Amino acid sequence: MADEQKMTDQQGGMFKDPKKIPFLQHFNELRKRLTQYVIVLFLLSFLFYWQPIHELIMRIIFRDVFPHIPDAQFAIMGIFDAMTFRFTVGVYAALVITIPLLMYHIFAFFAPAMKDRERKWVFPVIGAASGLFVTGVLFAYFLILPTAVQWLVNQHTAFTYEVPRAQEWLSGVILLLLAFGISFELPLVVFALIALGIVTYPAIRESWRVIYVGLFVLAAIVTPDRGPVTMLALAIALLLLYEGGLFIARLVLAKRIDEQYVDAYNEMLIYDNAPTNDKEKLARRERMRKHAEAAQKRIDARKEAASASNDTEHAGESDQNSASTTADTNTDASQEEGR
Repeated sequence: MADEQKMTDQQGGMFKDPKKIPFLQHFNELRKRLTQYVIVLFLLSFLFYWQPIHELIMRIIFRDVFPHIPDAQFAIMGIFDAMTFRFTVGVYAALVITIPLLMYHIFAFFAPAMKDRERKWVFPVIGAASGLFVTGVLFAYFLILPTAVQWLVNQHTAFTYEVPRAQEWLSGVILLLLAFGISFELPLVVFALIALGIVTYPAIRESWRVIYVGLFVLAAIVTPDRGPVTMLALAIALLLLYEGGLFIARLVLAKRIDEQYVDAYNEMLIYDNAPTNDKEKLARRERMRKHAEAAQKRIDARKEAASASNDTEHAGESDQNSASTTADTNTDASQEEGR
């Protein structure tokens, strides 16, 4: 036990008992982690300020924008804006790259408050969150950004022309990538809400109309270019990600969700059993009844399977004991004959 505690303390202090940590030390821990992250962020920002790397980043970020910009050059309005823009590019690029590191520090800070069975999920969650973020950024970069830029450029007429301002284009592209990267965390958020018991699966499943509308509103809010192409693409992606999160939760948390359906139906029988002619409420009651009955059957099947497994194990132990007793008897008989 002492060796395990020593090993735990050596893991960067990540899983120390929060009851043994002074109150002010929590703030020192938070300050330490934020300082480490900011140092890494600024070091990368200054590295990306170096001209060869800056030009490489510009070619990558604006790959689909440059074909629509005269001479592939943006407009800088002030004498100091060139330096500011160049450093801003480095900060944005460093921010996108260090998002997984930021997620690690966030989960590591809250890890001491978690139970032992919850801590085993820390590193898988960090990996899943980082993978979803990178997937969202790549999805926006390769599929959404070219279409969005083309649509925006096509809005010009013979009476208008654009002055391609560097800061404006940079903010638009980076915010688009970040919006999709963060939005792709939705399956993880849905799974966490259900796994932690903040909301139940039946409740979130029955509220699908409100949630769908909310996702469309969210897509309209976070879309940086306010274009219908980007907004619709993000809304569809959010809907698919939301359903994906529910599907994963249904697979991983099947036992808990079945229990939630049975509990929800029992509560409905107690608190929502008044006679009504409301077709929607009647349909909801019928759906809950069918789900609860199916869930109860699965629960009973699991109990029967567990009981059968225990009986088999006990039978195996009995057979082993009988065989051992028979062997001992035969041995004693042989020894008696020998005498």
